[in-house]
Amino acid sequence: MRIDDHLDVVGDRVAIGIQLIGVSRLSTHPVPLLPGCLITVAGQGPKDSNGAGKSSFIAALTLLHGDEQWRLASGARESADLLFSAEIAAQEREYASADHGYVIGVFADREAEDPGPSALTVWLRISRDTPHVLVRWANGLHVPVGASEADREREADTLWAALPPRAGRRDYNARDLSRVLFGDHIRCVSFLSTSVRPSATANLLAQPLNELKPDRIFSAVAALTGLDHEIADEQRHRNTEHAELEKAADAERKLVEWEEQAHHIESAIARREQARDLAGTARDRWRSRAAVLVARGADELEAIEDDLERIAADDGAQAERLATIAEELHVLGDDVALRDRLRRAEESFASVDADHQALRDRRRALTGSLERLGREADELEATARDTDGRSVADASDELEAAATVRTAAIGARAIAASALDAARAAVRVAESGDDVAAPQLAALRTAGIAATALVDAVTIAEPQRAVREPLLWPYREAVVIGEGDLDAATAALAGIPGSIVVSDPSAFLSRLEAAAAVNGAAVTSGGVTVVGGFAAPITGRAARIERAQASVADARTTLDEASAQLADADRRLAVADRRVVAARAAVTAESRRTRIRAHRRELDEVADREDALAPRLTAARHEYDLARLAETGRQQQAEALLGNRRRVEDGRDELRAERDRLETRRRIVDLDSLLKEWGGTVEAAQDHLADLPDEEQLFDSDDWWRAAESVLAEILALCFRAGDPVPAQVTALGEERSAPGRGQADRQKQTFGALLAAVRDHLTLKAHEDAHQRARLADERVEKRRARDAASLGHEEAAKAAAAVRASLARAITARLTAVGAKFDDLDRAYGGYGAGLRFVEPEPPADPTKRWNWEVTPVWRRAEGNVMVAYDRRGNTAQMDEKAVKLVCAAALASGTGRPLLLVLDELGRNLGKQHRREAVALFERIGADSGITVVGALQDDMERYAIDACGEYVKLRRTSDAMAYNQAPVIHGFDRRAARVALLGEWLSGSYSGDLLEV
Repeated sequence: MRIDDHLDVVGDRVAIGIQLIGVSRLSTHPVPLLPGCLITVAGQGPKDSNGAGKSSFIAALTLLHGDEQWRLASGARESADLLFSAEIAAQEREYASADHGYVIGVFADREAEDPGPSALTVWLRISRDTPHVLVRWANGLHVPVGASEADREREADTLWAALPPRAGRRDYNARDLSRVLFGDHIRCVSFLSTSVRPSATANLLAQPLNELKPDRIFSAVAALTGLDHEIADEQRHRNTEHAELEKAADAERKLVEWEEQAHHIESAIARREQARDLAGTARDRWRSRAAVLVARGADELEAIEDDLERIAADDGAQAERLATIAEELHVLGDDVALRDRLRRAEESFASVDADHQALRDRRRALTGSLERLGREADELEATARDTDGRSVADASDELEAAATVRTAAIGARAIAASALDAARAAVRVAESGDDVAAPQLAALRTAGIAATALVDAVTIAEPQRAVREPLLWPYREAVVIGEGDLDAATAALAGIPGSIVVSDPSAFLSRLEAAAAVNGAAVTSGGVTVVGGFAAPITGRAARIERAQASVADARTTLDEASAQLADADRRLAVADRRVVAARAAVTAESRRTRIRAHRRELDEVADREDALAPRLTAARHEYDLARLAETGRQQQAEALLGNRRRVEDGRDELRAERDRLETRRRIVDLDSLLKEWGGTVEAAQDHLADLPDEEQLFDSDDWWRAAESVLAEILALCFRAGDPVPAQVTALGEERSAPGRGQADRQKQTFGALLAAVRDHLTLKAHEDAHQRARLADERVEKRRARDAASLGHEEAAKAAAAVRASLARAITARLTAVGAKFDDLDRAYGGYGAGLRFVEPEPPADPTKRWNWEVTPVWRRAEGNVMVAYDRRGNTAQMDEKAVKLVCAAALASGTGRPLLLVLDELGRNLGKQHRREAVALFERIGADSGITVVGALQDDMERYAIDACGEYVKLRRTSDAMAYNQAPVIHGFDRRAARVALLGEWLSGSYSGDLLEV
């Protein structure tokens, strides 16, 4: 059965319900859908709206309506991700993952009061295995009904099995879904931000419109209007064009490669033909060399005889010259007197010169010592100015006295510092109250008994101090306690013998006064007298602290005075030390001046002796120079004669060597062998050379050898390239000729003929093979060029097809964008705006076939009545930006329709909108949907729910309140205002619990 037999099965019907079996965690309860309004899908997961399955629900809805973003033509492999996964649900131990599931949609006439007669139930079976999607349908209501989720799942498999396959013995699959159910009509456009069905398409409602680039806006509009499929088709044609271009390029490349190989073969054939022509040239040049050798050999033998006669005459003349030189050397002889005179003059000059040099060295040493001693004396005298007339002994005594005074000052300062530390410690003790009766007070505090020192508890007025202070002095370690603590205090102080405890200080003081006798500043009682007259009060803590602080002030004053005395002693000690150093420097400076005077006297004596020695030195040098000149002249004459004799002897040696060489050469020149190689007489060789062209008349044998060798090398280069097979004889001869070392040129000359013959034999054998190769290459060239031409034609046809598709697509895009712009303008004017539109320009297609042909679209609108259109990316009102985005989405959806009901599915509806704009934007969707017949389904996040719930026509809330639940609970579904009854009755009808007529919307 053909697809055309089942085309546009759904027709004008609209979806009025959906039921999902085995899809994600969604429950199997049917969900009624109210067409022509805004349907909001909210969620309640374990923590927030996430995890309730909103994305899976709306993704399944888009699959049911044939949304091409599922890549239906490729089998909709991603649809398997909709199925329940135990691993993702964290239910591996309790449940197994679903291997298949169902998306069941109920369609009916929109205007029908009772959907039963027009109802059509469409079943999509989703599987993890291929095919991933199968399609069946039945007239009427055909949905699984049961009391529990498990019952509905089991019944779903039974009902699917009862539905007949519609394509003969097979089912329609994902590739057939859209055309079979909806024909060529687009029924769904969507923006999904979900991992269930990934899409790179920009969502015009998921972020502020002015943050999107024009190319992203075009991608969104293309997805909404279905242009993205046509753009993908254009890209496929561009890919085909590119593939054909690569084929043509590959064919051209293969032809070039073959031509290169053929060129190598044909070049080798041509080189061998050229080598055959050169072989005769090489042979002729080698024969000319033989003729030159014969002619030159005959001429050389004649020249050798002439040279031997000349050498004999020259050798006789050289022998006579040697005899003359020997007589002159005998006459010159050896002069002993000249050598003795030179020796005596040299010894005399050396002796006088040594004395003179010693005097000069001593003068330099004395001069340097005087300079050094003068500098030292100046520095010492500068230091000695600080003596102030004191001798070393006086300055040392003053230094010792200053050191003694400083030592005493250091000791006095240390004593004063110690006294200050002790006074400060006394202040701390007095302030803490531990200066009197400290052990007793500590023991009583440990026992928890309140107590104080007697001297702190009693305060004595100034007039009574003279009487009472002597009485209290013996009891300054006593403590005062409460009368009720006497026994406890006595027990606590049992470990401190001698402690005195007073419970009534006033009575105690009165008894002391009664028993005492006052005599001036002394108090006597019982034979004991205490002398009074304390400078400061001894009772009261404040008095003791004041007294201790006064001691600190006195000690600080004493310390300051001691510090000042120590500083003065330090200054006196430094002055005394400087005077001692200066006195010692004065003594040393006088010693230096004494040495300076002695050196100056010695320097005068040395200068006098040096002046006296000068005439003797001049005379000795003059005598030495004369003796040396006389001896040098005699030696030069003898050396000149000896040099002449050596040159004559060398000349005779050269003549003998030349004679030996000529005699050897006369033996080497083998004229008979040369004549044999030439193959004729000397006269014939000379005639051959005479017949040569003028430019070759002056060639010698080496010239002809090099000429023949160059031709042979050219022949070898033409015949054998790198990698070519070489005959064994040619290889052996070549190795022998190329072996380094002495005699290489001779080996090359000796093997030239054999190597040339071997190469000529090789060329003769190759002649037939070369002819066959030429014919084969000509046939292959024709075939290769025919294949190249066919590939070029295929690319040309693919390029024309791609250009045609591109031109058609450009017209379609322009028309579709124009339609969207018109709808955008209509919606803007109808819902509170001043007019809007789209600006776009046809771009050049990308050169890269892997890239889409992406256009750029710029939304524009008027900001006030009568104003010009302003681009969307200009800074403006945020609420207005959100409103235009809603209108643009609806305009694109409306422009994509073909007169059939349209479903617009949006994920995370209004996510980017501000709080003050959300209710208005959602209400605008509801109004446009109701007025234009668009069913808008939008998924909500938590923060959007309260804004959308009052503005939508139907509210669906998916629920799963615990992570321990594998599946959702039954969804909560409400219709608002006049739609409430219709939603309720649709829900009852879908579940099979209502059989009456439905209310009209």
